[in-house]
Amino acid sequence: CRKMRELMLSVEKDGITSSGKAVEKGHFLLPILSTFAKENPPKVEEALSLIKDSASSAQAKQSKGKSVLISEYVQSSIQYLAFLSDYELIFNTALGMYDFDLAKAVARHSQMDPKVYLPMLKRLRELPISLACFDVDVKLKRFESALRHLVASSSYNETDEEMANHKNKCMSFIEEHSLHKLGLELFQEDADFYRSIMVSLGERMLKERKSEEALTIFLLADPKCLDGGKRAARDCGDWKAYFACCAEDNETLSTDQVTNLAETISSKFGNMKDKSDAFASAARILQDYCQDVGYAVDMLISGHLWSEGRRVAHLHNRPDLVKKCVDASVTYAQTCIDDLVDRASTFETTIARYAEVIELRRNAIKEAEEAGAEIHDDSASMFSMASTISNTSLSSSASGRSMGSVGSVGTVASVSTVISVGATSTFSFTGDVDNMKHKSKFNKIGRDKKKKQKKSRNSRRRKPGGEEELTELVATLTHGCPDEYYVAVISSTLILLMQSGKRSMAEQLLDSYTSIETAVLKLQTERLDKDRKKQEEIERSTRMEGGIYQLVQHPCEKDIDAIRCKPLLETVTKVFSFLL
Repeated sequence: CRKMRELMLSVEKDGITSSGKAVEKGHFLLPILSTFAKENPPKVEEALSLIKDSASSAQAKQSKGKSVLISEYVQSSIQYLAFLSDYELIFNTALGMYDFDLAKAVARHSQMDPKVYLPMLKRLRELPISLACFDVDVKLKRFESALRHLVASSSYNETDEEMANHKNKCMSFIEEHSLHKLGLELFQEDADFYRSIMVSLGERMLKERKSEEALTIFLLADPKCLDGGKRAARDCGDWKAYFACCAEDNETLSTDQVTNLAETISSKFGNMKDKSDAFASAARILQDYCQDVGYAVDMLISGHLWSEGRRVAHLHNRPDLVKKCVDASVTYAQTCIDDLVDRASTFETTIARYAEVIELRRNAIKEAEEAGAEIHDDSASMFSMASTISNTSLSSSASGRSMGSVGSVGTVASVSTVISVGATSTFSFTGDVDNMKHKSKFNKIGRDKKKKQKKSRNSRRRKPGGEEELTELVATLTHGCPDEYYVAVISSTLILLMQSGKRSMAEQLLDSYTSIETAVLKLQTERLDKDRKKQEEIERSTRMEGGIYQLVQHPCEKDIDAIRCKPLLETVTKVFSFLL
């Protein structure tokens, strides 16, 4: 379309075709309009501009004193364009060109109500050009352009009250359509209003729960918006910025206010490390702004920060708090011992069940691939040998080998898996099923909705051996071993216990961790060796029968196979290597 249009426009400009035929401007108007209308998206504005330019030529002027836009030539061109596009689109495009005469010419032959568009066009003509453009942009939802025209509508001879009203209108429009970036660009020279837009942007960030960004915006304003900065700092937990804002604002906080802030920070939700960091921050606040050493040490103890608690206690010559830190570490060590024993027991049970379920899921994946299906449900669960035998003939054709090579439930033949995984019954009545039954105690017609809802909930229960159970097992195994931060806390606890003369408790904690570390390694090694030997046996059996062996793995296996307990800190292991 573009090349054809360029060729026709070039011919019109030259006034002669390649064959020597003379042409006038507008000779190829309709074909050119077609090329504009067929663009994606249609270039309606360019088409209307071409019609308007053509209207100024001699052939469009049929009578003097009349607007060329209401001539038959222009109207027929608009009708042709509307045939290829849409009247509403053409009218809005003409309106968006701020050419109200052209918009009226388009509306004349559309199905628009004159009682609607004539008063609207009349009102727009009577407005100052900037305000008229603003109204058009708002109607067409071109909000950035609307803001530019709204700003341009201000005059230099306005009174202070008129200027204030104009800025209020601009601010309302900026906030309504989130045009803060453009607003900052347009009001760079107005320092006061520029700051107002910055503060408004900060408030918007707070509402959108982007408190860290809001904090920076509030403090970037000139002068700083300290009230907004304090609210944003509290919202994002940046207590350092909060106290800085309070100091710059000459605000003195009472002891109760500081204590409440510390308690709010310490109640932060998250993982073990996040909570520990929150307790450390709360302790620092209590120590620096309240001089409450006792409460600060309590916070450090709650965050398992024994060494820091002991340091603060010695700093303030509080032997009672030193003893409190040591006693708390002993209590925590006993808690860890019990927890590690439970984790080891849970891991042993879970890994055994995982070995059974992962085999079922492998079979489901393999048989789904052979059947060209995908596994999305939990239907490939525990199968009975009876159902496997009943499908012997089908499984032989699907898998390419006999059922005689199947030695366990974990390697059941393909078809029983495929039937459960990829195929669901499509047999059903059509029409009004209830009308085809009689009501009796043997069917469900007439029973209340609560029983139906109860059955629906029961039908969604997890199926043994399915993908949902595997997901639960993977989560249990992943979180069963102590993570890196938990191991770091155990290491720091061992160090403090040894430094505080609690060697017996330290050895018990070390034994508990060594036990789970050894147990996890042993269970994983045995499972992987057993699985490897089984796969080798399947491969050997398959090749003996003339089949092609293909290793099938579930996506989760790589992560589970890599699960091991993290090692304790090297310092701990070196110390105990001399003592044990």
